[in-house]
Amino acid sequence: MRKLLLPQSAKVTPKEVLDEINKFEYINKSPYSLSYYNVPGVSWDYKPEGSLRISDHWNFISHGSKHCILADTEEEIQNNWMLAKYIDGQYHILKEFGGNVPGYRFIELNKNELELIKYLYSKGGIVSSKELYRKYQERAKLVKEGHTKNKKSLIKSIGDERFKKFKEGNKETKKVVFIEEKNMDIINKALTVYEKSNELDEFCKIEQGINELINTYKAYKFNSSDIESFEEIFILVLDNGMAINYRYDFL
Repeated sequence: MRKLLLPQSAKVTPKEVLDEINKFEYINKSPYSLSYYNVPGVSWDYKPEGSLRISDHWNFISHGSKHCILADTEEEIQNNWMLAKYIDGQYHILKEFGGNVPGYRFIELNKNELELIKYLYSKGGIVSSKELYRKYQERAKLVKEGHTKNKKSLIKSIGDERFKKFKEGNKETKKVVFIEEKNMDIINKALTVYEKSNELDEFCKIEQGINELINTYKAYKFNSSDIESFEEIFILVLDNGMAINYRYDFL
């Protein structure tokens, strides 16, 4: 596997905006923000005459200047998706879509991070920092570190029961690495998907296996720009770049 994407509640781009973007014959996404243009050659200082822009922010200050200036208002606009056309140095609004909507964005975990989390989870989601760093030389997302002397803060993160159970056998430990209680369930589901990855990566090696991935697991070519979802899903990206979606409530 290449990576596993875990869903996190967030505000995401409305479907109507995505549909409008897909109407562009040419899609040029800004490397700096969620802004899309229908032409190449866009820069901070240059927008082709007659080009279209879809974004949720307008009239903003950057590099000491105001950018993406609307003809209709001088106020800075944030979290209001609009389609506008560039004419004579200003954008003229063609459509308004409103603000972002409830959905999910993803946290990416690679194989090394998942191995670390798997070990930590098998230990009850909390181990001494020394023990973990003897085995792994890196930190992983969704993993935190703290001191047992900050008892109230630690209990708030992992719960009284897990804290007491850990302290019973680790009375001298002062610094710990842990998974917060609120993330234990999603980690459990992530590891369930991860366990499937070795078998599925074997399918990637032969044409018959790839057909099995497509027909049985509904695998598809992963697009790294797919960073949002309206569904609570896990996305497993295999060694050959194909991806499989797993519904949260089916795990």
